[in-house]
Amino acid sequence: METFRSVVGHKKVIAYLQECVRSGHVSHAYLLDGPDGVGKRLVARLFAATLLCREGGTEPCGACLSCRQMDSGNQPDVSYVTHEKSVISVGDIREQLCNIVPVKPMVGPFRIFIVDEAERMNAEAQNALLKTLEEPPSYAVILLLTNNAEALLPTIRSRSVILQMLPAPEDELVAWLMEREKLPDYRARLAAAYAGGSPGQALACARSAEFAKQRDAVSSMMKAAPTMREDRMSQLAKEFAAAKETQETILGLLLVWLRDVMAFKAIGAKARLMYQEDADAVANHADSLRYEDIWELQAELGKLRANRAVNVNMETAFWLFLLRMQGCFKDRE
Repeated sequence: METFRSVVGHKKVIAYLQECVRSGHVSHAYLLDGPDGVGKRLVARLFAATLLCREGGTEPCGACLSCRQMDSGNQPDVSYVTHEKSVISVGDIREQLCNIVPVKPMVGPFRIFIVDEAERMNAEAQNALLKTLEEPPSYAVILLLTNNAEALLPTIRSRSVILQMLPAPEDELVAWLMEREKLPDYRARLAAAYAGGSPGQALACARSAEFAKQRDAVSSMMKAAPTMREDRMSQLAKEFAAAKETQETILGLLLVWLRDVMAFKAIGAKARLMYQEDADAVANHADSLRYEDIWELQAELGKLRANRAVNVNMETAFWLFLLRMQGCFKDRE
């Protein structure tokens, strides 16, 4: 079973939760707010396991009956609120939380409810939850996990301890990936940079053959960019538009490449580049592009990302980006 020591980042949040356990001052509601993949589910599960652990420490022992049940997903005093539709309905909250709260814990000192994607609760569900939060039994602990705390009623937020779950520091995430997945430094740095501080996404990237394939495709594209023929640009634009499921990955990897170019232009060091295998090409781009060019290309990629949501012709948009990028190189000839 994992422990708090295995969590990447969130040291202040974990220290606070452990102090709640140590002191016995456990709140009835905690709101863990942060981006998807940042570790909210893991921290919530470990906190629940610690509260119910029979050893009574500030970490789950992993060996007692309660910890073994938690690890197998069969802890009788922990309930996960689930939903089948795009919203968490009042029926979901009543059946899986409100109606169960009056039932005392079966074996432990607490009955714990974990509501993932709490921002999906509709107004009726939030109001039903609020009634429980107004007069909770002493043994109830409700963990609300959300990527948008502002979507919850102010009265729910005011009755909860709000814990901000920030992206993991990149160096810490890199070290974690290298140890866990036995990755070389540069591969771990690329996955961490692309993931933006999300351990879940970084781990998925590190393990994904498709991510490695797209990384190599972006590398080839960028190496060829200064002298790319227009027919090749047109072909790449068609391929980009057709492969909708990989567009976000490609755009993210292009941003990481430009970040490398900017970093090399600023400090002239190859050691910490994400595209370490392509360090010479990155260095050549840094020599060829002005800071203004890099900023403009980063902004163009940001627009491409935004345009994906509004049905813009992505073939034309990506072709124009490639054309603009090549123009930046030619302007320096």
